[in-house]
Amino acid sequence: MKVIANGGASTKNVANNTLDAIYLGFKAPYIDGFKFKLYLTKDKEIITLSDDIVELYTKGLNEIDDYTLKDFLLFNVGSNVQKQQIVTLRQILYIFQNTNKYLILELADQKENNALFTDLVLNMIRSYSNSINIYLESENKEIVEYLKSTDNSYPIGIRVTENSRDNWYVDVDFYDIDTTLLDDFNIRDRVKENKLIMIDQVNRMEVFDLIYAEYQDIFNFIYIITSQIANINSSEQIQNRS
Repeated sequence: MKVIANGGASTKNVANNTLDAIYLGFKAPYIDGFKFKLYLTKDKEIITLSDDIVELYTKGLNEIDDYTLKDFLLFNVGSNVQKQQIVTLRQILYIFQNTNKYLILELADQKENNALFTDLVLNMIRSYSNSINIYLESENKEIVEYLKSTDNSYPIGIRVTENSRDNWYVDVDFYDIDTTLLDDFNIRDRVKENKLIMIDQVNRMEVFDLIYAEYQDIFNFIYIITSQIANINSSEQIQNRS
């Protein structure tokens, strides 16, 4: 089992998807890796954003690529106590060099810019790939198929949510599946096919315990992804099961 912090380790005054959240996560020995969702800005910069910041900017009317990197850097994603900026992919890659941490990068749907977006991500990570354990995924099948056809250097996965159930049947290296869908799909079948399973939205210790109880026979093939790392703590349970 691996524990993956989605956006880093957040606290009351440390927001997810910030440098502070990354460095805070580095201090926790039970965190094996990090996951970040990537977006393309208007000026073709690659950034990571939490879902609430995306909702704040788009409000169902706009797209992230309607805004420049400068627009986002001027915005405080932290708190009144501790101001924080958004993070770029370039910063993430620089920080993660030689850390031995897993880095899961999810490419958000950029609509007509998916191919350009994917190429920009690949070009950037190639210069760091020898020193970082990088996994690439997307909920968008077009991006996943493009990744599979363009580059075989990294494990390629697909995100499976309530809105993308059919993604479970796409042939990839790993599946990032919401915990709410575990009863709907047989993850043991995927493990038998030598596929890796990432279970997302495991944000409470009791959910972690339920997953362990059900899948302890294949727990070595499972990555637990949480955006509430404070709730999935360095208890003796996690240390022993790791």
